[in-house]
Formats: sequence, C-alpha cells, structure tokens
Amino acid sequence: MKEQKGITLTSLVLYMMLLLIVIGILANISKNFYSNTEYIKDLGKYTAEYNKFNMYFIEDVKNNKNLYSSEPNKIVFEDGTIYTYAQNSIYRNKVEICNKIDNCVFEQKEEIDKNNFTKKIINVKLQIKGSKQFVTENDYVLKYW
Repeated sequence: MKEQKGITLTSLVLYMMLLLIVIGILANISKNFYSNTEYIKDLGKYTAEYNKFNMYFIEDVKNNKNLYSSEPNKIVFEDGTIYTYAQNSIYRNKVEICNKIDNCVFEQKEEIDKNNFTKKIINVKLQIKGSKQFVTENDYVLKYW
C-alpha cells in the first residue's frame, strides 16, 4: 500500500489550539502596550507645565545663596525674585509661568554635606491636573560655594 501523508484531524486540532494560544498571548501584549502608550501620551501634556516651572526655578536657585522668606505657597529669593502659587497657577514676579497646577508647596531645609558645608535646600511638591495626576517632588540646592 502507498503511504499517505497529510494532516490528521488530531494534528489539525492541536495546530488550531496552539495558534489560538499564540494569538491570545500577542493580543494581551498588544493591549498592554497600547494602554501604556495612552498613559504616556496623556502624561506629556501636563509635564510641559512642570518643565516651564523647572526652567525658571533652576536658574533662580543657581543664582542665589539665600532665601529672604519661605512659606508653603510663596518663596522669595535674596535677589527679590518671588514665586507664588495661587489660583491653580505659579507666578514668578507676578507673571504667570505655568497653569493647570493642582497644588504647589515650597519647603526650605538645611543639610550638612561630607565637607561640613551647610546646603540650603528647597523642596518643591507639584501636582498637575489632567485625566491622570502628575505628582513630583524635587529638591533644589541653593548656591553654596
């Protein structure tokens, strides 16, 4: 008798089950990837406000050695530059530099480093509103040399 080569019903069922498992895994990976890209795309809208604030604030921190005063919603540098959080916006010398801010808290701290220099640190906590909350907390070191 001639040997017949072909796909049996059992092997066809196994191939179909394997194909369904592979398609299920790829669908799950794809779903997770696209849900994460939506999160990143949405987050980018609100980090622009943080970047605007950061650009001005770093310049002022690096140009000053001391603070004149520090309150939770207001900070005054020794050169007279004032940052104020009011009405969901941050103002630098009465000019709005960023908006859509849920909360902004300034806090002054001091820290002694390994060379016995006293560093003055400004801790800034920001919450930016959107479909997802962007929350960040950063320490800025005033000029100490």
